[in-house]
Amino acid sequence: MISNLEEFIPVKSINYVSSLIEKENIQFKIVKKRRSKHGDFKRTINGDYIITINRFCNQYRFILTLIHELAHYFVTIKYYRAKPHGKLWKNKFKQLLNPLLNKSVFPNDLLKCLSRHMENPKSTFSYDLELSKVLDKYDNSRQKYFYLDQVKDGEIFFYGDGNKFLKIKKRRKRYLCENLLNKKKYLFLGNAKIKIDENSSN
Repeated sequence: MISNLEEFIPVKSINYVSSLIEKENIQFKIVKKRRSKHGDFKRTINGDYIITINRFCNQYRFILTLIHELAHYFVTIKYYRAKPHGKLWKNKFKQLLNPLLNKSVFPNDLLKCLSRHMENPKSTFSYDLELSKVLDKYDNSRQKYFYLDQVKDGEIFFYGDGNKFLKIKKRRKRYLCENLLNKKKYLFLGNAKIKIDENSSN
C-alpha cells in the first residue's frame, strides 16, 4: 500500500486505486526521478512483487505510471511469462484505466489524448508525442525548455547534463543528432526536452 495516496494522485481516483491494491501483496517504492523510466515492476527470486515509481510533481503522470505497472503485476500473477507489453498487458491496462477515463479525474486536453492512446497503448507514454507533450504541461516545472522537433536541422542544442548536439535530419520517427564532443551519432524522439544554443547559426 502507498501511504498518503492523496499526495500523488487525483483525489477522485483514490478510492478506486485503493480498491485495486489494498488486498495485493505488493511493495511500493517512491524513488528519485530516473531519466530512463517513469516506473518499473519486478518479481524477485524470493517471489516478492515490487513496483517503483518516480517521485513526480505531476499527479496525472504518477497515476498513469501506477496503473501501467499494476497491469504488469496482474498479468504476471496470472500468466507469469507473458510478454511485457503484449496483448495481455494491453488489455489489462485498458481494463484498469478505463474507470478513470473521465473528466472528474483528468483535464479535457489530457483526457482526449489518453482516449486515443488507449485504443492501442504503447510500452511508454514517451512514444506518444502528442500525449507526452500534454502531460508535460502538468509537471509544474519552472525549467525552460524546447522540444527537439521545434528546432531546425543544422541547429545546435544542449541535452541532458549539458552535452552539446547538432541536429542533422529526421529518420522515420526519430531525429539523427551528433554529439559534438565525442562525434558519435544518436537518435532522439521529437519530444526530447532540450535547451537552445543561442550562438547557433541557422
